Amino acid sequence: MSRITISVTRQVLARVGMCLLGTVALALPLATPGDAKPPEVVRGIPARAGAAPAASELRLAYQASFPNGSLQPSPDKLNAGAMQPGDTGISNSNPTFTPLPGEFVVGITRPADLSPDFTPAATIWATPVNFGPGSVSRLRATFIAPVGPLSGGGFAFGLVAKTGDNDDLAEEPRIAVTVNVRPGFLARFGVAFGSVEPFPARLVLPDAVKDAIFSTTNPQPFTIELTIDRIHGTATAKLTVIDQVFSVPFVLADFLADSGPVITAVGPGIAVNPFGPGQTASVHVRDFRIYTNVGR
Repeated sequence: MSRITISVTRQVLARVGMCLLGTVALALPLATPGDAKPPEVVRGIPARAGAAPAASELRLAYQASFPNGSLQPSPDKLNAGAMQPGDTGISNSNPTFTPLPGEFVVGITRPADLSPDFTPAATIWATPVNFGPGSVSRLRATFIAPVGPLSGGGFAFGLVAKTGDNDDLAEEPRIAVTVNVRPGFLARFGVAFGSVEPFPARLVLPDAVKDAIFSTTNPQPFTIELTIDRIHGTATAKLTVIDQVFSVPFVLADFLADSGPVITAVGPGIAVNPFGPGQTASVHVRDFRIYTNVGR
């Protein structure tokens, strides 16, 4: 089994109102297929700004900050054009994409009678992009105010990279890193798809972090990052909430260093899983960025 390490800052959330989102990062070794060790949690590591990007220096190539609800990016060095709403095409899932000044609200409903074999999702995609073997890309999205079935669980939101376009087909290879809400208001961060691990590492979020994310009166913005290193065949998922950072390195299952399909669509989205029949979930996306070593 490949090595997966979770590194967590455990600094006290003295004031939920303080938001230190931005360039906070951790310098962590990427997992490699030869590292055979069970998942471990390393505590007491402070967040550190300015950590070096994986494998090569990455540059901002694409940013959508949704001025006046626009999906047009600036810059767009990848020539991908405006972000495109897309969903899984499940009947009566009612995907919604609501433009607001400086953000986009993405929502989805799970039909009450939907088979547990299917998961409805809605995503705003940057596509086409072209991240094949030898590329390194980092996706970063800032979210705020997720709403969904907290006590019963059943929804997840985060970042996805896949083949294809804005039509979200179940058979398309993908990587997904999410905050996933389970029954009993258990919130976990980790890898939903795209790791070689049969049960990818996920970390249960502390109560103070959940309170910051899901507060109905003073929700705090948070960022999710996904770094995909197709030079080494590894990746890292990272969640930053105020002054806490949760980082999960993993080994890629499909998008390998020297083979595998090209990633052509990336973006932030939300889904409702079988724990939430008949439930609706939504999240506000405030910023989406792509950093890469390609598309100069």
